[in-house]
Amino acid sequence: MEQIEQAVMYALDPQVDPILKAQANEYCEQVKNSAEGWQICIQLFMKQPKARPEVRFFALQVLEITLKNRFETLDEVAVDYIKQTMMEYLRRDFVDNTGGSEETFIRNKAAQLLTVLFTHVYPTIWPNFFKDLMMLSKTPAGTSSHERAVDFFLRLCISIDEEIARFGIFRTREEVVRNTNIKDTMRLGDIQLLASFWFETLQEFKSTNYSIAQLALKNIGSFVAWMDISLVVNEQVMNVLYELINDPNLRISACECLADVVNKGMLPLDKLNMLQMLNMTDMLGRLDLSSDPEFVESVARLINSLGTELCKIYAENTLPQEGKSAAWNMVEQIAPFLLKFLSNEYDDTTSAVFPFVNDMLYIFKKQKRQTQSFTQFQMDFMASLLNVVIVKMRYDDETDWGTDEDEPEEEALFVELRKNLKIFAEHISAINEDLYVRYIHSFVMDTINKYKAGTELNWRDVELCLYVLYSYGEALSKASMVFVLPNDPSTLSPLGDLVSQMVSSNISAYPHPSAALQYFENIARYYQFFEIRADHLPQALAAFVDTRGVHHPLKQIRTRCWYLFHRFVKNLKSKMGPYVENVLSSIGDLLSIRAEPVVETNTVDGMPIPAASTFDSQLYLFETVGMLISMENIDPLKQTEYLKIVLEPLVEGIQTSMSQAQNPEDELLMLQLHHYIMAIGSVAKGFSTVVKNENHPWVVVFIQATEIILSVLHNYNQLVLIRHAARYTFARLISCLESEVLPYLPSLINGLLNECQIAEIVDFLPFVGLVAHKYKPMIEPIMDELLLPLVKRVFDFLNTTPSGTDEAVLLLELRKAYLNFLLNLFNASLEKVMVSERNLEHLNTILQTLLHFAKDNSDATTQKMSFGVMLKMVQSWASTAQQPSTVPGFDQFVYNELLPATFAVPMSSAFNLADGQSILVFGEMTGIQKTMCTKQGAEFIEYMNKVFFPSIQCPSETAERYCQAVQQCEGRQFKKYFQTFITEAKS
Repeated sequence: MEQIEQAVMYALDPQVDPILKAQANEYCEQVKNSAEGWQICIQLFMKQPKARPEVRFFALQVLEITLKNRFETLDEVAVDYIKQTMMEYLRRDFVDNTGGSEETFIRNKAAQLLTVLFTHVYPTIWPNFFKDLMMLSKTPAGTSSHERAVDFFLRLCISIDEEIARFGIFRTREEVVRNTNIKDTMRLGDIQLLASFWFETLQEFKSTNYSIAQLALKNIGSFVAWMDISLVVNEQVMNVLYELINDPNLRISACECLADVVNKGMLPLDKLNMLQMLNMTDMLGRLDLSSDPEFVESVARLINSLGTELCKIYAENTLPQEGKSAAWNMVEQIAPFLLKFLSNEYDDTTSAVFPFVNDMLYIFKKQKRQTQSFTQFQMDFMASLLNVVIVKMRYDDETDWGTDEDEPEEEALFVELRKNLKIFAEHISAINEDLYVRYIHSFVMDTINKYKAGTELNWRDVELCLYVLYSYGEALSKASMVFVLPNDPSTLSPLGDLVSQMVSSNISAYPHPSAALQYFENIARYYQFFEIRADHLPQALAAFVDTRGVHHPLKQIRTRCWYLFHRFVKNLKSKMGPYVENVLSSIGDLLSIRAEPVVETNTVDGMPIPAASTFDSQLYLFETVGMLISMENIDPLKQTEYLKIVLEPLVEGIQTSMSQAQNPEDELLMLQLHHYIMAIGSVAKGFSTVVKNENHPWVVVFIQATEIILSVLHNYNQLVLIRHAARYTFARLISCLESEVLPYLPSLINGLLNECQIAEIVDFLPFVGLVAHKYKPMIEPIMDELLLPLVKRVFDFLNTTPSGTDEAVLLLELRKAYLNFLLNLFNASLEKVMVSERNLEHLNTILQTLLHFAKDNSDATTQKMSFGVMLKMVQSWASTAQQPSTVPGFDQFVYNELLPATFAVPMSSAFNLADGQSILVFGEMTGIQKTMCTKQGAEFIEYMNKVFFPSIQCPSETAERYCQAVQQCEGRQFKKYFQTFITEAKS
């Protein structure tokens, strides 16, 4: 025993030598797993004087593990010894009190141990389990019970309920059967004894020991879910519960117990009768709900339970109409409580009744679907509910906005609360849109009119007004999401009127940052209003470009407005012509770039990633500038002038930085270069919608920028961020410069390829494929030059062994990107570059990689793509009777390697004929066979009959049937035949 004590203490002591600590841990594990360990540990647990608490806890752990995992190895004597020892422990420590005080964690572990023992010995070995333990708490008549024994027994009962009845715990089928048998046995007699014990304990301790009384209430609430309801719902027990709900010390526990009673699973009519008998409405009406917020929340949860149960009963189709009416009458009686708690100042109380609100709205929605009219109560309730929901969306008076004093968790909780309330408002809108529209219009206009009248307003009211207007559009049906009346375009709709009033009221100037931010969120959302009422546009733009918007002193608002302004301009580009010069001059000062050190943040799973920077938002401004400059109604020379004003500082900044950049490890300087290049790309992105095939004078400005970017890439292509910026910007320049950019592609691609990583080339290959398709056939000479270095770089990566799962996934993605690239060459009619004089000698390497991927059954997607590329090759390069192949040796490759693969692959045991992906692979393989037959006819048939089928020892009858099928069947028919062919061959 001493050795175990020493080992446990060494294992737990952080100061112990690591080697000794490891040995101690190993020894403890041996004790846990040994057959005799429990015997030593039970003696160690019971010895006097007591061992240290940590050691006694370990001893109980060992005993619990034995009972859980090795009970069948214990004989009757051993089980009885454990039982008697635990009873002795309870008498000594909880009745006689000779063992001294007991630590809470030891007491809890003892309860867990007895719970495990209970599941094995009740009712067979220890049928009097409950009677024996209850007797420990009894004293001679007239004297009080042993408090410590009562406390322990009540905690043990809760532990037993959690083990055998608590929902939400995974259990094996054997455990479910065992627990069902235990509960059935308890219902025959012991549950009645327990119910009496709990009630008597509650009566005894309700005034002397609140902790024990609370445990008694918790037991009643826990067990009521599966015991006879009459043991609780009777005059004697309910009178006490109604009495205790007014006791400041026990009312929360009594409330929770009543909620458990209400939630008990019962037949709808039985539940309705019980709720009518309980008559909780009168009792609830007499409660003092003014002082204790925690108690108010408990009552809210009780109301929620009562309301959801009544709604469930009301929605039950089997219930007679009389029962439905009775249930709804009770819903109407408690509806005022629902509104009261929903509007409570404490958000937890508000959230407590959300399920009840949801159920009420579900009933109303169902009523509307069935075209049933609403009663006056229902109409009044919905109006009151909408008012409560909207007002509750307001920031609390104690909460400030955007300060560091508030915890981010609190802000997140409020955002979540507001989101749920908004959903309720949307449901009300779906049920009664007229009610919603009238209320919101009145609510928003009330604040706007006060603002216009010069009334001093709390920022929380202004923010709420603007937020409600923002939410308004989400709640409306598509038909109602209009700004003018359909039958009278000169008259604004309620929504149009609100947007008009918001803009003209100048409420964006309210001196609190939340108002400005929500204002710009609103006008970005409702941009279509300005298409109809363009006269409001100057006022909106003026707010956007001054210190209310993109120049706001607060960074979080300023940067958000950069994005919103981009959205606003993009959606209203056709209306922006008259304002381009003013807007450009107003935001020019925001286009200067200054790199900041990268700050890291963490993803949800704890992975470090770069945090969003100011520059990320600034890119939206550069794109916006590009959109404004490229507008069609601006003179091309003026466009060129504007573009120079924007791009020349960026180009000069690159030149200056490069003259300073002696060391590529100067991260901030490299980041500055990256930012300049990305900004040029974002301006070009704004130009992507210009009219094509026209000679634009501004092209030369972009060309100059292109050349300087290539210079940066040439000098610093070893840096990922420079390669990324160059790739991003060229992708945008291609869209606006068209063929003008083609001469620069070889330098770009070579600069990117030399140092790129797997992830980069996975992104880059689709880009090259897109360029190939966009500029066919003029790009053919360039693709001819680039194919070999591109494919070689891909092979370099594909020939590496992945260092981990992430890299293995990337290599698989690279396979797919490579195969897609080859397919894109065929789709762009550029396949000639693969067999050009420059590249022909390397064709066999490409063919062998395709064949290798095609034979790999581990990934059906790349398998299908590989056969798909080779099908394209066969269609393009295989010879015919009239025309020999233009690709020397290709026919031999098809006959010697490709055709045999189309049979060997599906014959493999790893190829699943029933898999949907494999069926797609079949389509490509049969396509190859069918194409060869069509192109070469008799030569193909002769090869199959005289060479291939004999080589695989295929019966001549089968070979003959195949040859007939491949010649006579259409594509889909032949595919079906070949599936049968393979199935029979594998059987």
